[in-house]
Amino acid sequence: MIEKKMKPFIQVYCPECQEMISPGEWTSCPYFEGEKLDVSDTEDAMRQIFRCHVQCDCKIEYSYYEGDTLVTKVEDTIEDPESLRSILSLVAKNKSDQEEGDPKKILLVDDDTDFLEMHTAVLEHRGYKVIAAQSSKECMEKLEETEPDIVILDVMMEQFDSGFKASEKIKQKYKDLPVMLLTSIGAQTSLDFSSSDDVLKVSGADVLLDKPVSPKVLIDEIERLTNK
Repeated sequence: MIEKKMKPFIQVYCPECQEMISPGEWTSCPYFEGEKLDVSDTEDAMRQIFRCHVQCDCKIEYSYYEGDTLVTKVEDTIEDPESLRSILSLVAKNKSDQEEGDPKKILLVDDDTDFLEMHTAVLEHRGYKVIAAQSSKECMEKLEETEPDIVILDVMMEQFDSGFKASEKIKQKYKDLPVMLLTSIGAQTSLDFSSSDDVLKVSGADVLLDKPVSPKVLIDEIERLTNK
């Protein structure tokens, strides 16, 4: 992923609040009442910022890249919507350039095709690239081919402990590659495997989650493990 962005590419200095306000933080602006700015929708962003600027004479700070150089400018006065449109087009281009970076790759392994289809759709919608496998054997083959950022393994596949064994092999070869285990053993036996340190020690996995797992929990764990 491209990591150029160190701060918001557009901020508004609000004299009412006497602070810089970033998109998504405009709940504190007396004129915006919690509206969110999406610079990909330039027309909507232009209307929101211009309305704020006209009503309370905000200063607008914006940044954009010229090659690899980050340029930051401050406009004290914007006289018409066209001037603001040109600023937002630069900001929107920054956002587009960032999204051209390679997405994180997830190797998702489960012998349940319905699970694979559903969770592939969820993860791809969030911007990940998903490589699906239906067995621990296929997992090891695709691991070499695809070089994923994280592996998510079902525990019970060809055998009762296929995921544990696959995790152990992965960690022996790629110590720093995050591995997440998913299991329905707890639901079937009423035992809490997800909190078992012994299971993680034996398998080498970084985390073990009980199925069914909510998309939010799954994505939060993916981000935690891949952003270390």
